[in-house]
Amino acid sequence: MDLDDGLRPYIEQARDTGASSWLNALPIREQQLDLNKEQFSDALCMRYNFLLSGLKSFCECGSPFSVTHALDCKKGGFVAQRHDNLRDLLTHLLSKVCKPVEAEPHLLPVTNEELALRTANQADEARLDIKAHGFWQRGQTAFFDLRVTHVNSSSQRNKSTSNIFKSHEMAKKREYLERVIEVEHGTFTPLVFGTNGGMGVECQRFVKQLCACLAEKTDESYADICTWLRTRISVDILKSAITCVRGSRVPFRKAATNAEDFSLMNVRALNTE
Repeated sequence: MDLDDGLRPYIEQARDTGASSWLNALPIREQQLDLNKEQFSDALCMRYNFLLSGLKSFCECGSPFSVTHALDCKKGGFVAQRHDNLRDLLTHLLSKVCKPVEAEPHLLPVTNEELALRTANQADEARLDIKAHGFWQRGQTAFFDLRVTHVNSSSQRNKSTSNIFKSHEMAKKREYLERVIEVEHGTFTPLVFGTNGGMGVECQRFVKQLCACLAEKTDESYADICTWLRTRISVDILKSAITCVRGSRVPFRKAATNAEDFSLMNVRALNTE
């Protein structure tokens, strides 16, 4: 079957592990797996590179607005929120199988250690996304750093997702792996996700291990846990992507009245009694 050049990469991206899990999800609100009709329509359009209705012409940052721009634009904090949502989910799940678990831990400072790679991060305030004791091996601390990359950005448009994920994994390793091994005596795993819902090889290995640990802890089926986690990750990434496209980047403006003077209302209530 011949595919349009604009559609072909999106079809290939939909075949990534976890990328299509949201399509099979039951819309259970308590599990945060539900989509409203606009979200579902947008999700299908983004999956097949169809035009979304009702998009504005220009972004608040001044650039022409498009889905590609929206998934990269830092204004409004949606890109950071996309990252933080996944970090919080994985931190919560890790806390069920590892003790202790810490979000955004600072790394031990580099003192007399000599790091061979020039790209290694040696900043005193350097920190990673998650720290979990005993995840890969008992008695050893595991460090994780997340990245959610827009697989159809202008700089990555002509690359396969496997190559995109691998390049981001290697970039994370060049920055942190040596420092974690030499200074922390721990392990480092880069967790690279795509805006299509796919994930890198290192991330897939992490998800399998996490599911195995959860299955052992809860006595539930490994297959059920793995299906749930992949679905939850896929839906979370999808919702974050839609927020990037539909969310307002105009800053909130405080009302002119002093809405924080709560004691005034109490005084008035007492005077009327």
